[in-house]
Amino acid sequence: MKKLILFGVFLMSVQLCSADIFTWGIKAGLNSTKLNFDDFKQDPSNPNGLVISPENAQYGFHFGGLARINVAMVFIQPELTFSSVGSTINITDPANAILNDVTTVKYSKIDLPVIVGMKFGPARFGLGPVATFNLSSKNDAKSVVSDAVDDFTSISNVATFGAQVGVGVDILGKLTADIRYEFGLSKITDGVSIGGTTYNTDQRQNQFLVSIGFLF
Repeated sequence: MKKLILFGVFLMSVQLCSADIFTWGIKAGLNSTKLNFDDFKQDPSNPNGLVISPENAQYGFHFGGLARINVAMVFIQPELTFSSVGSTINITDPANAILNDVTTVKYSKIDLPVIVGMKFGPARFGLGPVATFNLSSKNDAKSVVSDAVDDFTSISNVATFGAQVGVGVDILGKLTADIRYEFGLSKITDGVSIGGTTYNTDQRQNQFLVSIGFLF
């Protein structure tokens, strides 16, 4: 009888430890996104080519799942989220006054961040890499510039890499909230040709993310 009791206590202890070490949940939130062209230059041989520049940030949303491994004060949190984001770009043609438009480009993508950090009571600080897989893009450009925008956004349908850093808090062990900043680390492409003009690009998509979640 004593052995059975001890064995039962052991199983309960293992179960409690497992619950403390591993949790999983769901999350959703908003993101504010802006394209950043660190090096977006026209071919010097064609100074009258299209001029493409980023405009104001756009708001989108994200949702998905997360898992968290807790070891003492350290946690590892891989996530999988679907995001809908947007960016506004200005396209002009110095040689053609008609070709002038401010266009909103919307992207659908899958993000796979892995956040590693420290816990300080209910508060958390973490950072880590994120892989992004662009699923599709669409724009609201006028027909006269639609082809140019399609050529530009088509280079985004690839995997890119970045990093996220931020803070969070857990409430009553079930609710979780995070504020993060994501910045690009990899180029989308070394160059793109639009309207007969070759551009050297270093297009990166940076964003703020605010989310809430529920842990099971």
